[in-house]
Amino acid sequence: MAELGFLAQSRPDDRAVHEFVAMRDGTRLATDVYLPPNAVGPVPTVLIRLPYDKTGRYTFIPEIATHFAANGFAVVAQDVRGKYLSDGARSPFVNEADDGWDTAEWIVAQAWSDATIGTWGDSYYGFTQWALASTRHPAHKAMVPRVTGHRFLDLRPGGGLPTLTLLDWLVDAWAHQELVLEHGTDHTTVPAIDMVHPDLPDGAALLRAYLAAMEEPEQLVASVFPDGDPAAGLAIPALHTGGWFDNLQFWQLDDWERALHSPAAEHQYLVMTSSDHEDYRWRPRGLPLETDFGVDPSALAEHIPSLLELPISFFDHYLRGRDGRWSEARVRYDVCGDEARVAPSWPPSSSRRRRFGLSADGAILPAVQEGTGASVDWMHRPADPVPYPVASEWDQNRGGVPDESELCRRADTVCFDGEPLETSITLAGRCEFTARISAPTRTTHVVARLYDVDEHGDARLVCGNAVEAVADGATPFTVRLGDTAYRLPARHRLRLLVATSLAGQYVVHPGTDESPWHAATRHPAHQSLLVDGAALVLPEEVG
Repeated sequence: MAELGFLAQSRPDDRAVHEFVAMRDGTRLATDVYLPPNAVGPVPTVLIRLPYDKTGRYTFIPEIATHFAANGFAVVAQDVRGKYLSDGARSPFVNEADDGWDTAEWIVAQAWSDATIGTWGDSYYGFTQWALASTRHPAHKAMVPRVTGHRFLDLRPGGGLPTLTLLDWLVDAWAHQELVLEHGTDHTTVPAIDMVHPDLPDGAALLRAYLAAMEEPEQLVASVFPDGDPAAGLAIPALHTGGWFDNLQFWQLDDWERALHSPAAEHQYLVMTSSDHEDYRWRPRGLPLETDFGVDPSALAEHIPSLLELPISFFDHYLRGRDGRWSEARVRYDVCGDEARVAPSWPPSSSRRRRFGLSADGAILPAVQEGTGASVDWMHRPADPVPYPVASEWDQNRGGVPDESELCRRADTVCFDGEPLETSITLAGRCEFTARISAPTRTTHVVARLYDVDEHGDARLVCGNAVEAVADGATPFTVRLGDTAYRLPARHRLRLLVATSLAGQYVVHPGTDESPWHAATRHPAHQSLLVDGAALVLPEEVG
C-alpha cells in the first residue's frame, strides 16, 4: 500500500483560552474557550466537541467560534477523547454522552457562563450533540445538529449496505491520534476484510469489531444510548440541518421525523439545502464553482456569516430566554434547479407519492405491472465490478455532479428510462424502489441509482442507495433511495439504474454465499430482476 498521510496538529489559536478539562475518570480533554469581546456579565455558551482538530483549517472552528463570540456567545471547542491534544483511549461514539455531561458541568461552573448551553456542529460533532442531549443535562437548552444523525454509528444509510465511504471514515478518523488523510484503506484488497493499511493495526481491529457489531445494530445503538432513542425523547429545541447530497441525510431526516413526536415537538425546525456533506451546493450542468471556501480564506470569510445566520438567530431565541416558538418557518428547503422554499412540513403537503412500473424492455411505466412474470437479467462479474464514478462522496458537489451515463452502457447494469418530459416536474420527498430478485446465492446486493437525464444524454444523480436482498425471486426488497427536492426541466427524463456492484462505494459481492468481507475467491453470478410488481415510488409535486 501507499504511504500514509495525516492531518497534523495545527498551531494553538491565540484568540482562545486553552484549558484541559478533567472527565469523571480523570482523563483530560483539550478545550479552547472563546469569549465575546466586551461582554458584561455571564453569557450563553455554544459547545462544539469534535475529533478533527479544534484549531485545524479543515473544520475552521476558530473562525466559527470568533463569529459566534462576536454575536455575544462564549464558545467551548474541545478535542474529543483520544484525538489530537486530548488524553485517553480512542473509541468512537461510546464515551460522548458521559464526556459531554462532564464538559457541560465544567462550563456551568465557570464565571463567564450563565449556565445556558447550546450545541452546534457537523457530522461527528453533530453526533456529540445527540450524545449530550441523551443525558438531558439541565443546562443544554438547544442544539443545531448538521449533516449528522444519532444512528449514523451503524454506518448503513437508510438501512442498506454499509458504505466504504463511512467504513473508511471509521478507520481514518479513529485508527490514529490524527486524522488519516491518504491511503488508510485499499478497496481492491481480497479478502476485503484486509483492506486496512498494515501500519494502522488499530484501524484493522476497529473494522472487524464494527462489522461484527453491525450484525446486531440495535445492541450497538443501545450501548451508546442506554436511556433510549435521543430523538424520540428529545426535550430541547433543535434546528436540524442537512443536504440532499449529504451521505448522512438518511439519519438526519430520521431524527427530524422522530423529534416531531418528542416532548419538544413544537420546537423542531428543518433546513435542507442542495449541499453535500462538506456544504458544497448543487450546480446546474457546466456551471463552475466560483469560489472555494475550503481553500480560499476570503471565500471562507464570506461563507461563515451565511452558515451561521440561522443558528445565531435560533440560539438568540432559545438561549436568551425568549418566550414561545422561534419565528422562522418550520421547514426550509432548496430545490435543485429552482428557488428555495418554506413549508410547514416535510415532505410538503403539495407532494404526492406516485408508483411507477418498469418494463422488460427498459421503460419506466406510468403504473406498476402485475402478473406479467417479466424479468430482466444480467451477469454480475466480481472481477470487473461496476465502478463508483464519484471521486469523493463527502464533497461530490465540489467538482459538479458527474455524468454517469457510461454506467448504463455496461453489460452488468440494467437501466429503465422514462419518456422525455413535456413540462417540468419537481420531486419533493422520499424516493424508493421495490422489487424482487433471483440469483444462485441466498442473498445478493442490489444497487439502485435514480438519474436526471438531460437532452444531451448526460445522467446526473438525484439519489441512490444499495441493500442486501434475499435472492429467492419471491421476497420483496425495498431500496430507500433518499429524500430530494429536485426540478427536472422539460425534455429531461428520469432513469433508474440497477446493478449488483458499485466498487469503491460498497464491498463487492463474491457471487457465492461466503461473506463479501471474508471471501478469498469470487465467481460470476447470474441475476434476474423481476419487473413484474416492481415499483419506483417518487414524490411528485402537484398543483
